Amino acid sequence: MPAETWNSEALLGSFQRLADRYHKERHFGAALMNDGRLAVNRCEYYPWHRARQRELDPARMIQESLRWGEPNIALDSEGLYVWCVPLCLNNEAAGGLFSAVHPDRVPEESGPLIAQAAWSLLELACETNLCNESLMRLNREQGRASATKAEAIHSVKRNLYQNPREVYLQEEFALLAAIRKGDKERARSIINRILIRIYALGGEDLDVLKTLVLEMVVLMYRTAVDKGANPRELLGVNSSYLKEFNDIKDFTELSHWLTGWLEDFISSSLIQVAPAPPDSIALALEFMKNNLAEPLTRDEVARACNMSYGYFSKIFHQKTGYTFTDLLNKFRIEKACTLFDETALNINQVALECGFTDQSYFSKVFRRYHGVSPMGYRRRKAGR
Repeated sequence: MPAETWNSEALLGSFQRLADRYHKERHFGAALMNDGRLAVNRCEYYPWHRARQRELDPARMIQESLRWGEPNIALDSEGLYVWCVPLCLNNEAAGGLFSAVHPDRVPEESGPLIAQAAWSLLELACETNLCNESLMRLNREQGRASATKAEAIHSVKRNLYQNPREVYLQEEFALLAAIRKGDKERARSIINRILIRIYALGGEDLDVLKTLVLEMVVLMYRTAVDKGANPRELLGVNSSYLKEFNDIKDFTELSHWLTGWLEDFISSSLIQVAPAPPDSIALALEFMKNNLAEPLTRDEVARACNMSYGYFSKIFHQKTGYTFTDLLNKFRIEKACTLFDETALNINQVALECGFTDQSYFSKVFRRYHGVSPMGYRRRKAGR
């Protein structure tokens, strides 16, 4: 885009008006970017100059927003959400309008708030003629009509997923750990993080969003029951709320419904105690947990429990629902989270304490379970 166009008083004036309204209505800042460079910054609390170090690609975000006709929402390596919409000129993206969660407000943000803030940025951009409303609507309709949209989203959006199940599985381990510890605040924070991604998948289509939310509710109910929660008690929670679900007419009502359901679900789940597995497997799990820093093998654990390799492999998966490697990694990442929460050990020290001799592999496994790097997890926990 020509420099003179970017420096035009009309464009800059429109952006300043948008930034003023956005801050007043949504309490978020706004930034104007072109070719990966910051042109005007009204969102000073986010380090835009370090976007690439935080594993964000502003240019790709802009193109994907234009491609699908909707805001692009991404999670950086420090656990902060960033979203953007394209600045349009002659039906092409000439730059982008960006916003981000304030680092000091992360625990307060919820799925509905961030998703609605992202769509509000798009609406304001269209109202101020910084974005082509007709083009975005056309791209959005074409994208939703495409049977391959989910696959395409999955391949190009590292932090968004095809369906609620993928979203949930990414956070399941941390959520169950919080429930087991009785940490209601942490459980609420994790579920809100799940809902942020669900809202990003649903976009501005209320019917689609309700379908995604309902699928998430069913997944969480099944998981809680599988882990030992009382099905009758949880079913009572779900039944009372599901009666109201069909009557939801707008996003505000859906947000209120989710808030009530979330609190009751967490309260009911926290008081449940999972039943103990059979003695042989319980012994294996105890041995694994007590030796996480060691290079454990399936054969070694089987011998410690006086079982043959073949029988151990069969009964282990049958009774726990996990492969040996998957559960061992879950235990190790759970221990890593505890060390990050309760000690000042650096990442390499934590990795070694949890049995990972390769820090890069540790980071890869950690991100698989939490969707964020170890450093991002520690900073998010610290509220930075």
